[in-house]
Amino acid sequence: MGAAPAGIAKTAIGKSVMRLPALEAHKIWAPFYDSMPNPLVALERRMVTAVLKGLNFQNVVDVGCGTGEWLEHFRETGARVAGLDACEAMLQQARSRTGLSGRLVLGDAHLLPFRDSWADLIICSMSLGYFENPHSIFREFARVTRRGGFLVVSDLHPDAIASGWTRSFKSDGTLYEIEHFRHSIQQVTDSGFQAGLILRQRIEPQLGQAELPIFREAGKFDSFRAATMPRALFIALWEKL
Repeated sequence: MGAAPAGIAKTAIGKSVMRLPALEAHKIWAPFYDSMPNPLVALERRMVTAVLKGLNFQNVVDVGCGTGEWLEHFRETGARVAGLDACEAMLQQARSRTGLSGRLVLGDAHLLPFRDSWADLIICSMSLGYFENPHSIFREFARVTRRGGFLVVSDLHPDAIASGWTRSFKSDGTLYEIEHFRHSIQQVTDSGFQAGLILRQRIEPQLGQAELPIFREAGKFDSFRAATMPRALFIALWEKL
């Protein structure tokens, strides 16, 4: 589904709040997902790009591809890309990007519709928290990844959730909170290990000065300093040997 939480939201007294299952929430969010200023998306793009620097990929699978931003990025590098998402409304947005029509599939990450050992890279961007069982997800990741290939996963950091951040977005005066599952970093790393993957890199970045202009654009400058305190994201790179 969507590639990231809508930002750093805390439920405020007196606000209209609706909590929805992930699929229903992303149906509402999809039409304006790409137009919303989102510091977490910016941080994730910056950090994942750095983690993958120097690696080349011919076949890339994006699981939870959302509106297709990462797919467009890898297609522009010359890679063959394929994206999967459980939300048709998100895929409709992705189809509007150049070169992605026919490269997208509506499906379940627990049973990826890709042949064994096809991908040089699988990316799962800000979506792992929508899956109840990370162990079964990682088994599918490992099946589709070729030997010598890579898997990169990013998600909202448990510290950020513990400090009150939510996966959420606003629309027509309503704050929509998205239901998700809480996975510890240990659970995630154990899932990769049990799937036969080798952890090559792990980073836990905080928001910083590079994201300050996005806070200004969103009218949330006053919340910037507090938002930089907890670790915002968990990003890990695995290799299949």
